[in-house]
Amino acid sequence: MKLVISYLISIVFFIGCAQKNDPTPTFTRDVAPIIYKNCTPCHRPNGSGPFPLITYEDVANRAQQIAQVTSSRYMPPWQPSIGYSDFLGERSLTKSEISILNEWANKKTPRGEHSELPTPPNFADQWQLGTPDLIVKMDVPYILPAEGFDQFRNFVIPIPTDSVHYVEAVDFYSENTKVIHHAVLMFDKSGKARKHDGEDITIGFDGMVFGEAQGPDGHFLGWTPGKQAIRTPELAWKLTPKTDLVAQLHMLPSGRPESVVVEVGFYFAEIAPTITPTLLRLGRKDINIAAGNSNYSLKDTFHLPVDVEVASIYPHAHYLATKMCVYAKNISGEKIWLLHIDPWDFNWQDDYRYKKPVKLKAGSQIFMEYTYDNSSGNPFNFNDPPQPIFYGLQSRDEMGDLTLQVVTKDENDRVKLKNHYAKKWIKQEISGYEMLTTTNPQNSEHQHTLAMLYMQVGQFQKAKSHFLLSINANPNYSEARVNFAIALMRNGKFKNAQKQLTIALENAPNYADAHFNLGMMLFKSGSKKIGTYHLEEAARLRPEMAEAIKQRIVQLK
Repeated sequence: MKLVISYLISIVFFIGCAQKNDPTPTFTRDVAPIIYKNCTPCHRPNGSGPFPLITYEDVANRAQQIAQVTSSRYMPPWQPSIGYSDFLGERSLTKSEISILNEWANKKTPRGEHSELPTPPNFADQWQLGTPDLIVKMDVPYILPAEGFDQFRNFVIPIPTDSVHYVEAVDFYSENTKVIHHAVLMFDKSGKARKHDGEDITIGFDGMVFGEAQGPDGHFLGWTPGKQAIRTPELAWKLTPKTDLVAQLHMLPSGRPESVVVEVGFYFAEIAPTITPTLLRLGRKDINIAAGNSNYSLKDTFHLPVDVEVASIYPHAHYLATKMCVYAKNISGEKIWLLHIDPWDFNWQDDYRYKKPVKLKAGSQIFMEYTYDNSSGNPFNFNDPPQPIFYGLQSRDEMGDLTLQVVTKDENDRVKLKNHYAKKWIKQEISGYEMLTTTNPQNSEHQHTLAMLYMQVGQFQKAKSHFLLSINANPNYSEARVNFAIALMRNGKFKNAQKQLTIALENAPNYADAHFNLGMMLFKSGSKKIGTYHLEEAARLRPEMAEAIKQRIVQLK
């Protein structure tokens, strides 16, 4: 009898050990850690994913789908190729993790022991880093039309703060992120963005407003689906009172009207930073991809005049791009990878912050190469048959830009780097806009931009030619007329300048810049009464500048 009992105990012990050491993946022990880290940040209530992946039931019901999209590496959305650079927030799965998801799905999704279940991530309702120190929100929703092409629209949101803050992190939230391809966050103290908003009967205004609204010094702030909010107190940036947030959304119609409301959360640093980063932008506008070209290459380079540490990198292209490579070579010829993406997917673009800043010595050269496919074999090609494609802001155009956030060892090096970069940038911008205006001479904005670039390099006659082309293409383009007038005044052409400013005000009677410049010119020419009138009108239309304008009037008198 003792032998029988002992035998039975042995069997039970064996079975218990076998169950305990069963290699079959379970949700609680094996699958949940993978899902919570890589999937739940998007697949959660009010997240950018189309369904939540939090509970056992959420995941088990979609086990086969999860196995399929992870095996093909369609999900999770992480573009940088593994093995080239190390970034914070990497969402790429290992072969072992993909194998676990596949086996679990094929073994009928065993749940596992509850005690082994990790704590699901807590997003504090909608915010990744907990409740922000300051939240700004659109007052009324924007209704995205059901049909049409993609839309770039800017929403101006006053920032309610009376004191200076230093921002170490920003998070973006909308209940309808499914129609938002990406967002760019900029800031405006001039009041011009608010003016544009007031001129449009619908909330917000269309277009690209990088002229008057910019990112903080040395920072690019944006949002894409799945983007991870990261605190960087060492690189915090200054937020001052009387500043408007300009949230530029790239939205894609869904086939039905969609309500869009944006919220942005700011997280403040405890102390002011001691480091100011610099943005370096590589890329070209002279893009000309012939129909049928399946291997078009766009290249750019930049020589570093000082030592830098690369903190983050942001690539940007549209649907025809297929891959991109970015690397540096030091003076000894050593190759240092910064980014490798193959294949590129326009729907999942993002900026990437390195786990450790990449150190590059003075004399190093940065290389960028993007590849495009404008053939009928590209499933993302909008045109059938293919058509020639040029640079442009719409998704059906193409771009090829790269933004690097770098840190120098001191302020002197930062100034040296910015001056060196500015020379390269303006030369390249002129070349790009020369091609764009040749391709489409009736584009008044491109003609105006080219004119302003020529003014920066002191080439008045070329600037004048493109100002006139801009105005001829769009006689109501008051901004071009005002800038043309400023250029004329700098070259002693006061009568012609007055004519341009007068026409600008006929087209836009409440254009403060036109009033100000006309007032200054008339006052200096002796017409003090009418000059004062225009200066006072400028002060009325730009209340934030009223005091400075009144002081200028006193000085002139």
